[in-house]
Amino acid sequence: MDKNHATFENFQLLEERLIPSSSHLFFYENAFSKIKLIQEITLKQNLPVLYLDLDLLFSGYVKSKILTIPNLTLFSTLDSKINEILPKIFTKLTIEPHLVIFDSINGLYNTLSNDADSGRLVNAILMLLAKNISFSSSILIIFALAGKKENDWVLPNGRQILENAELKKFTISDRSKITFEK
Repeated sequence: MDKNHATFENFQLLEERLIPSSSHLFFYENAFSKIKLIQEITLKQNLPVLYLDLDLLFSGYVKSKILTIPNLTLFSTLDSKINEILPKIFTKLTIEPHLVIFDSINGLYNTLSNDADSGRLVNAILMLLAKNISFSSSILIIFALAGKKENDWVLPNGRQILENAELKKFTISDRSKITFEK
């Protein structure tokens, strides 16, 4: 991980919005900035963390002990299939509130790449997660490696990310700044 990485200059912007029953979508360009932000968020939260790692970068940091996150439950598609992981997450959400980190939409598309209807399945999974978050007083953070194209957020595979008024959108830019998109 980048040892010279600065702390996020406006982290309080994010902290003010991470409230129970809320869902957040983070767009990033630099995976190391994403990991650093995740580390800052998890260390400042009191909630237990459910982390669904679909791009496996975070898992590597945790398993090599470069990152230690207290009260972390880590799920990855190396250990289980997505249809085995989701019921475990939903069960934990019924017991107590959690900080749920979904990393990432890109990884989910890759996981479901053989499914002809992957777009609908991705959207259904994300909507189901967001709805369960609102019922359980949990917090959901979804990451996506994406860029703006004609005012729409688009993944590198060309798929547009559906806009949802319930999701608060943030951009992690220039390695130390968080921007809130209204």
